[in-house]
Amino acid sequence: MSNGWNGVGWRMWQNTKKFLQLNRYKGLLAILPALLFMLIFFIGGLFHSISLSLQSQPLIGTTDRFWAYNELLNPTFYRSLGVTVGLAAATAILSGVMGLLVALFLAERRRKWKWLQIIFQLPIGIPHLLSAYLLMQVLMQSGWLARIAFHLGLVDSFEAFPVLIHDDWGIGVILAYLWKEVPFMVLFIYPFIVKLIEDWQETAQVLGGTFSQTVSWVVVPILMPMWVGGMWIVFAFTLGSYEIPALLARTSFGVIPVIAFQEYSQFGLERQPIAIAMNMVLSVISFLAGCLLIYLQLRWYKKGRRVW
Repeated sequence: MSNGWNGVGWRMWQNTKKFLQLNRYKGLLAILPALLFMLIFFIGGLFHSISLSLQSQPLIGTTDRFWAYNELLNPTFYRSLGVTVGLAAATAILSGVMGLLVALFLAERRRKWKWLQIIFQLPIGIPHLLSAYLLMQVLMQSGWLARIAFHLGLVDSFEAFPVLIHDDWGIGVILAYLWKEVPFMVLFIYPFIVKLIEDWQETAQVLGGTFSQTVSWVVVPILMPMWVGGMWIVFAFTLGSYEIPALLARTSFGVIPVIAFQEYSQFGLERQPIAIAMNMVLSVISFLAGCLLIYLQLRWYKKGRRVW
């Protein structure tokens, strides 16, 4: 009898042990589908792109596997790379700062102006290609703003309206990106700002702190890693985005995603490795920027997470 009970107890203990082991790794099991998707499509696509960019081209008389990257070693590509990285960095910084200010404004007035949150979320559902077209209709010299300014007497003619589309500084491109990415940053950090304010505002009031002091000394230091991570997401996306520069940027700008698309689709199969090599360069820059931010974040943690 005792042997039977011992056997049952042993099996129950074994089942409980297996259950505890599964429960310990339930988080990993929950993200397993997304992890498999990333491994198959993202990592697999990355290695496939690397292999394609390293293909030799006997048809054009070269067996050098790095010929596509050697083709990029010229001043024209360096200038295009600088313009592309500059546009992405400007968009990321401006959208990060504006998104933080808007999120703080909405968090302070979350109980009064809930409808304003819905308005800021509307651009998120609009594709970038449609956003670029809408902004072009608004900002071009014969667009809506120019017509309104002309009828109000602010400009003497449509040609006197400032050039914001296909301009020398990429202002139209940056404005189009901001119209999309500022709402993304707001959506990204707003829930955490509200949670932090609700958790700390009462304590700050007891200690005599104002809302601005709570934001400066509590919310911003805690939110900093997430906020910087959101700006990195915007930077990485803008760095490889094609639609908005294709519609709103000047051809002389030479934005790399636009050039890569032209190389891949218009100049023959032998030029496709060059297009993929361009995209690989952008991927490496995005990866290095992420690594730099992680390194700076670790140093910031060691210094006590001080902001001011």
